[in-house]
Amino acid sequence: GGELSVAQRAGFPAERIALHGNNKSAAEIELALRYGVGRIVIDSLDEVERIDRVASALGVVAPVMVRVTVGVEAHTHEFIATAHEDQKFGLSLATGAAAEAARRVVAKPDTMRLLGLHSHIGSQIFDTGGFEISARRLIGLHAQIEEEHGITMAHIDLGGGFGIAYTSEHTPLSPAELGEQMADLVGREFKALRRDESDGSSAYPKVSIEPGRAIVGPSAFTLYEVGTVKPVVVNERVTR
Repeated sequence: GGELSVAQRAGFPAERIALHGNNKSAAEIELALRYGVGRIVIDSLDEVERIDRVASALGVVAPVMVRVTVGVEAHTHEFIATAHEDQKFGLSLATGAAAEAARRVVAKPDTMRLLGLHSHIGSQIFDTGGFEISARRLIGLHAQIEEEHGITMAHIDLGGGFGIAYTSEHTPLSPAELGEQMADLVGREFKALRRDESDGSSAYPKVSIEPGRAIVGPSAFTLYEVGTVKPVVVNERVTR
């Protein structure tokens, strides 16, 4: 919500905003819909109902994507890996929760429009191997949902998490190299499903990635003010 408010204050185009978060409040959802964000990324089954209620009260149709936990162990630290099972982000592909979320969204056309699927496998990742597995599973689910419900979803978002050089040991790919590799692996997966215009089937959906720190990180640094902190005694325990 805070980030959305900053974007709104700065006049950032609403249609280019995706609202994320695994515990979005009704007030945050309302703010997003009033501003006209391009998509809200659904992170739980409860959130489907929450968006339905808010959109119904406002008399609008919310553009949404379903965040899928694809079961990929990203090659990064365990604390910043976010696509394995039994964690707090997204809806599981393996348990069928992601497909169920899609069913619930499709069942409410007066309040929600399913744009596509989203995933995010972790942070500070230096190779595209995990993304290849993620893309294969996400594209497979994408095709399954389209076939089951007779709809066309125009978007797939493979998320971000691309690493940057925090130390001299890190050797990240450039955003251009990442883009080329991601486009190549996505193309291979769609061709495996025979999803191309040459055979008369529907064309590719729009595929997005979120470079994030891969672009911003190398361009700036953070200044911290260092000073003294007065100890505070609380119940005979010292906190700083």
